[in-house]
Amino acid sequence: MRTLDRVTTLTVRDAQKARTHRALIDAALALTDERGRQGLTVDAVAERAGVSRRTVFNHFATLDEIVLAACTEMLDVLVDGFVEATAAAPPGEPGLAAVVDDVVRALHATDLVGPMAYLTHVLGAPDEQDPRVEVIVEAAFGRCRRHMLGAVADRYPGVDPLDVELVVGSLLSGVHVLHGHWWARTGAVDDAVSRREWDRLLRRLTTALRTGFAT
Repeated sequence: MRTLDRVTTLTVRDAQKARTHRALIDAALALTDERGRQGLTVDAVAERAGVSRRTVFNHFATLDEIVLAACTEMLDVLVDGFVEATAAAPPGEPGLAAVVDDVVRALHATDLVGPMAYLTHVLGAPDEQDPRVEVIVEAAFGRCRRHMLGAVADRYPGVDPLDVELVVGSLLSGVHVLHGHWWARTGAVDDAVSRREWDRLLRRLTTALRTGFAT
């Protein structure tokens, strides 16, 4: 009985920890949307989440870590898009072509404009950025890459991991590059014009992924 009680206690504690973690990220997302990254403070996050400053630091060592978690979540819509786009379709013939097809299909099916507009607002314009922003962005893309690699490997366990990494790496590097061009051309707003521009840029990337850059 004591063992069962201990397991139950741990389960409840873990669930509470997860809820608090979720509340802190949600608070950071809401605050950065309202005030931008410069308006994000430990006190504000704690107040919005209904916890103490100490609790914030129990989950995140720095404010940058909270921003990183929020950015990673935004980018992980790509991973969610891949899982959703492939859930209803059986895997293709195990091979690189099938991986590319699935990744490209997921990329076109995923709404990235909304998350990109939000992240741009949070992180600020290039001339306003401090060096920490690039570190956060690179770390967020790195986490997203690992999550996507795991999802693709689960679907195609027989495909060479190096090939999978090359495809996923090319995809995310391309999205990163496209974001800069989309930002410069549209001001990173979420409207019909910016969405058409993103679709145009995205087709250019996915065509290159399918056919190669030498064609």
